[in-house]
Amino acid sequence: MTEHRGLLPQVEDELVVWGENFVPQVVANAASLQIPTEEATDLQAAFSAFKSLHIQARGPAKNAIIIAEKNAAKKGFVHLVREMVKFRFANPIITDTTRVQYGLHVKDPTHTSHGIPTTRPDFNIKNKDFRRLSINFHDQDSNSKAKPCGVNGAVISWAVLDQPPSNIGALSSSVLATRTPHTLEFIEEERGKTVYIALQWQNTKGQKGPSSEILWAIVP
Repeated sequence: MTEHRGLLPQVEDELVVWGENFVPQVVANAASLQIPTEEATDLQAAFSAFKSLHIQARGPAKNAIIIAEKNAAKKGFVHLVREMVKFRFANPIITDTTRVQYGLHVKDPTHTSHGIPTTRPDFNIKNKDFRRLSINFHDQDSNSKAKPCGVNGAVISWAVLDQPPSNIGALSSSVLATRTPHTLEFIEEERGKTVYIALQWQNTKGQKGPSSEILWAIVP
């Protein structure tokens, strides 16, 4: 595998080789990586367009139009990769071994890690539109959106229940939100029912801190 600094190779030929490793694996393993199918499909289409135009731009029929189209396709592909790595590969289920397999950078294991979070997230719930709630969170006693040092994101746990839960363990669904606000989506049958929600900070090693209070809302 080609070694390079940063997320992606700077040399275009090497970027194509890198994409030939990364993209098929994402498409084949989207479900286990918790990547939506449409995102994997868009990535595949963007890479195919870039690769095709890259070949044309190196051939005898190349011209200024083809080169401009190739540069635009490359920019689109790189943008999708960066967004996917930033938001999907931050999931704690993805190990360093998996990152290496996909050609992604792995942080130096000798780097000093942070301990288990000690503070709680504060949050509020707002109706976004039908079947969607927006969760706005920040560190307790702070109005800043910045996460505590060493924190990867907030684990949002929730469940639609008939009675208030006694603790966070009763909230059966969860997701890691790396930025605020985060949108929760519900199915049609859950509209008008009560959902209970709690948050915990999670560090880069997947360790969770103390739970926030459990709030509730009506699914719009």
